[in-house]
Amino acid sequence: MSRPALPPCPAPAPSRRLLLRTAGVAVLLPLTGCGRIALGGPEEYTPPPPGIDDLYRHDLLELLERTIVGTARVAAADAADGEPLLSSTVAALSAALPVQRTALLTGAEAEKQRGAGEGRAPGQASPPPAEAPTDLPGLVDALVRLRELAASAARQVSGSLARPVVAIAAHTAWAARRLRGGASSAGLAPSPTADELVPTREVPATDPPSIGAESDYHSTLERAQLEEWYAGFLHEVLAARSEDAARQQHLELTALHRERAAELGRIAEEDGAPVVTRQAVYAIPGGTLDAQSAAELPTLLAQGLLVDHIALVGAAPFERRPLSIAAALQEAELLAPRVDRLDPLPSLEVEPPPPVQE
Repeated sequence: MSRPALPPCPAPAPSRRLLLRTAGVAVLLPLTGCGRIALGGPEEYTPPPPGIDDLYRHDLLELLERTIVGTARVAAADAADGEPLLSSTVAALSAALPVQRTALLTGAEAEKQRGAGEGRAPGQASPPPAEAPTDLPGLVDALVRLRELAASAARQVSGSLARPVVAIAAHTAWAARRLRGGASSAGLAPSPTADELVPTREVPATDPPSIGAESDYHSTLERAQLEEWYAGFLHEVLAARSEDAARQQHLELTALHRERAAELGRIAEEDGAPVVTRQAVYAIPGGTLDAQSAAELPTLLAQGLLVDHIALVGAAPFERRPLSIAAALQEAELLAPRVDRLDPLPSLEVEPPPPVQE
């Protein structure tokens, strides 16, 4: 039985990335089926609105620029007053912030900036961004804003961008915690909790959903459960070897890690991933703990969990990310008094941009 001819219907609106990818050839190929065809020349191309990745990248790059300038000012003024912890942290920021900025640039943006650098006269510098910090308290405030913005972005951006963005948030949380003691501002605003990490921006309708490989998500979720149960056990062992405040801290960390592991297990069960159950006993590194290995163990545990949760943020669906975003920030803050250096993007490596030819 023949079907009546139907008028051609518009195809679904292409995604932002598809439009960008095909813009170079769309003017060469006539479209058939729908709409008029302009003869004599291509239609004027109107780019689609920026997607959620671009919106957050723009704001993060702007804030990174201000923080880079503020860090340089604090370093030049020797605002650390010779305190080794503050001096080493400012030096670490001076090295890390440009790397983080490079990680957020698209290829076209990096090429454009290299071209701008080549065209600049010797000794000519770009004007400093507005509202750049001028002292140590101002730098701490800028780092807190960067931490908050990066954590918020990691909740909504695509998986490929979420991983470097949450790595930036973790490094910033580490640096802000280390600098707090030298800043005159009262206290440090706490990092956001999982419950506080809710979507704060409207996602443009042209944005496609970010869905990664299910196998990657399940494997990273399984590993995070195992490592959280293991950390809880080892902190319980360390608590038995400690007294007073140190013992209480280990007990609190035991409860924290077991709570995370249980919540990750609930998520795994709902999402069809392997569920890791708690074991009564786990192997102790090296078989026994002497005084030195016991002192080093909390640092090693925090470093491993930081990497695990950053990886999970990049692999997890949007609604499953808050727990690991908050966990990455917490582990970075635990490392603040323990390590003098943290990779600019923990668990990731960024190739430095090619040198500008003078």
